[in-house]
Amino acid sequence: MTVSAVDDWRPFVAPALEHGPLWAFLAAFAVSPGIPALLALVLERRLLRSRYEFTAFLYGDPALAVSCAAGVWLAGSPVAASVPVAGWPAVAMTVLPLVFGLWQGRWEVRAGLYTRAQVLSPTKIWHQTVVYPLLTYLVGSALLRGVTSGAGGPLRWAAWAVMVGSFLFWMAANVHDRRHPSTGHPPYDWHRLRPLASMDAMVRTSAREPCPDAARNSPGLGASQRS
Repeated sequence: MTVSAVDDWRPFVAPALEHGPLWAFLAAFAVSPGIPALLALVLERRLLRSRYEFTAFLYGDPALAVSCAAGVWLAGSPVAASVPVAGWPAVAMTVLPLVFGLWQGRWEVRAGLYTRAQVLSPTKIWHQTVVYPLLTYLVGSALLRGVTSGAGGPLRWAAWAVMVGSFLFWMAANVHDRRHPSTGHPPYDWHRLRPLASMDAMVRTSAREPCPDAARNSPGLGASQRS
């Protein structure tokens, strides 16, 4: 990719920010938790349940989608030129979170927070390699567009409050997850395209009950896991 090409580069989800708040919300929601829910159902053979999922994922990510939509509504159209949604800023907003996601997954295995089979589960791979870069770009760009719009009026201030409040809710959910870790992801066998253990079995394992064929792949709920 040449320097001139990078100057105009945007990720493929960028047009969602240029077609109004509804499309911005749908794009962010699809990235998470929409597609992860589908991956969990089809590949991991499970439904997302609040008792097993992180609050920041199950409730915080939809709040980020609301924040993204509010930011786009505040910015209006066309795209504000002062907001870095293209070029090198866009590269940084996607590449750096991707690198962090890959590093985090490796670190979580070394720290014993997840097993290798968990880190290689479909939902975990999606979270580390897709959610981090794309959601960072969508929400980050929308927030910057909203903050720099300079819009006023009661409705504008209400939208600004929704944008910031939803983002703060996501941050608070992350703090909650640090104190109340969840199971997160099942260990997965890509050869058989099925999980090595159900989420219920992982909970039993955490209580030191034997779990055939999966106990050695599943850390307990006592570990400080992150989604």
